[in-house]
Amino acid sequence: MILSVIIPVYNEERTIGSIIEIVRAWGKAGEIVVVNDGSTDKTLHALAQFRSSVRVITYTTNRGKGYALSKGISASSGEILMFLDGDVVGLTFKDLDIMLEPVLAKKADMTLGLARFWSMGSFEPFNEITGERVVLRKNVLPYIRSMIRLGYGIEFFLNDLHKDKKVISVKLPHVFILGKFEKQKVPAAMLSYIKEARDLVTQALRQQTGELTPQAKRIYTLSLEYMRKALDYFQQPL
Repeated sequence: MILSVIIPVYNEERTIGSIIEIVRAWGKAGEIVVVNDGSTDKTLHALAQFRSSVRVITYTTNRGKGYALSKGISASSGEILMFLDGDVVGLTFKDLDIMLEPVLAKKADMTLGLARFWSMGSFEPFNEITGERVVLRKNVLPYIRSMIRLGYGIEFFLNDLHKDKKVISVKLPHVFILGKFEKQKVPAAMLSYIKEARDLVTQALRQQTGELTPQAKRIYTLSLEYMRKALDYFQQPL
C-alpha cells in the first residue's frame, strides 16, 4: 500500500526542512505533499530545495488547517495517509514507524501520535487534537469538502469520523511541538491562539445537538486554557 505524507505548514521556516529530510531518509513514503498555507516568513524559501522530490502546494492567503489538509488529501494518491504538523522537532524513524505500523498491519483505522506539549500534571488536553496521525484514505476522502472551513477544529472532526472505528494512540516521547511564542512575534502569536480557540469552539457547537457532552466541555476548557496562556505571557515581568 502506498503511503502519502501530508504536511500543512504556516510560517514554519525553522522546522519544515528537517521534517522533510527525516521523512525522505526514512524511505517509506511513496510521496510527500506539503501545503504552504499562506506563509509570510521564509517557509517557501525553505521548501525550494525539495521541489524535485516533494510536491509543494502554495496559497498566498492563510485559509486554515482544515483547508490545507483537505487540499493535501485531494492532491495525494496513497491508500494510507500520514499527517504531520510542520512545527514538530525531535522526530525520528522510530516515531514514524510506530505511527504507521498499526494501520499498515490492519490493527487500527487511525493512529494518534502523542507528542510532548503543554500539560497540567496528568491532564494532557492536546492528546485529542494531535496533528500527528495516520488514517486510511477511504475513511476521510468522502469528507474533504466538509473539512475546508474547519480550521483547527479539523482534529475533532477526524476524531468524530473514527468514533466507531479502531483508534490506537502511541507515545512519541522525544517529539515536541513548538509553542507559538517560540515561532512568532507576540501579536501574531496572540492572534494564532485566538484563532485556534475560535475554531475549537465553533467545531464544538457544530457537533452539539442538545445538552453539552463531555467532549464539548473539554473543548471549551481547552479554549479557555489557550486564552489563559496568551494572557499569562503578557503578565510576565519584562
